[in-house]
Amino acid sequence: MESSVQKFTDRILKDAREEAKAIVTQAEKSAEMLLENRKQSGRQKAEEDVYALLKRAESEAEIIKGRVATETRREAGWLVLSNKEQLVTNVLDEVKCRLGKLQKSKRYTPILERIIINAGTALGGGRLEVMLSKDDLALPLKTDTLAKAIARETGVETHLKFSKKSVEALGGSIVKTPDSKVIVDNTFEAILKRREKELRFKASRILFQE
Repeated sequence: MESSVQKFTDRILKDAREEAKAIVTQAEKSAEMLLENRKQSGRQKAEEDVYALLKRAESEAEIIKGRVATETRREAGWLVLSNKEQLVTNVLDEVKCRLGKLQKSKRYTPILERIIINAGTALGGGRLEVMLSKDDLALPLKTDTLAKAIARETGVETHLKFSKKSVEALGGSIVKTPDSKVIVDNTFEAILKRREKELRFKASRILFQE
């Protein structure tokens, strides 16, 4: 009886050990499969992360490239514009230089006379005061002749008086009423300033065919 019980017990233990062993083996296989799946998933996730990073980097690179290209074009545009502006300024500086030389030439006196007559005409004649540069005060200008020319233009009797005070100018004149309420500034500097925009436009068209 005891022998039969022992055999039965041994059989149960053997089956239990085999089942336990099978369970362990299956568990190990399941663990390995799970581990492999996680590794695979990890690799896939890593690949996806890397791909995402690459795409993001490519996108950022395109944005940066576009920004750099835009900045480069803008800087190039400003550089071209700056160079053009400098060339036009050089032209105006040359104009001023030539006007300064004109003041010392024989052609200057009749030009100055016409400037005074035009200013006196614009003021409507009458009693007027003329201001000149220090150098021009020494020129042989005839007030009576100039006054008559203004009178012919305006139909108003005109009297001119040359001021003893000089003005700082390359040439030209300032003509005003005795009370200084109305002034016509036709010094070369004032004329250039009034026409600077027009002169810059013309110079730009000539220089750059715009």
